[in-house]
Amino acid sequence: MSYGQLPFDVVDFSVTVEEGVKVKWQGREIDSGRLTIKLDGPGSQGVIDYDTGKVNVEFRVRIDAPGLDDLFGILDDMGADRAITAPFGAVIRSEGNIFNNDHALRLAGKGVINEHRLFDPNETKLEILAPTH
Repeated sequence: MSYGQLPFDVVDFSVTVEEGVKVKWQGREIDSGRLTIKLDGPGSQGVIDYDTGKVNVEFRVRIDAPGLDDLFGILDDMGADRAITAPFGAVIRSEGNIFNNDHALRLAGKGVINEHRLFDPNETKLEILAPTH
């Protein structure tokens, strides 16, 4: 019996990374503080493939790092374009498995930072690890 594929839209996504990350900028290491990652507009979607037990999801997100507000404040004072200090976007492509035919998913994936003048997409890495339980 073939179950086929089920496309779906992602309607909610909210993640907080309490410990934040270290950002290297002009030779200095800056603590981002708590990061919040939320959906940013339409287009987040995925497909569950019941025949293979796999799921693929693309999340279009906005990342906000309030711990960088001091850096952003300095840039604002220098007359920097407001786009430099705004929250930045990313696309996270995740894949994983469906467990026990109950729609429980275990996803992991890599993200690509959208074009941003402060963060070089070639040097900025974003990875979502699958939960261990």
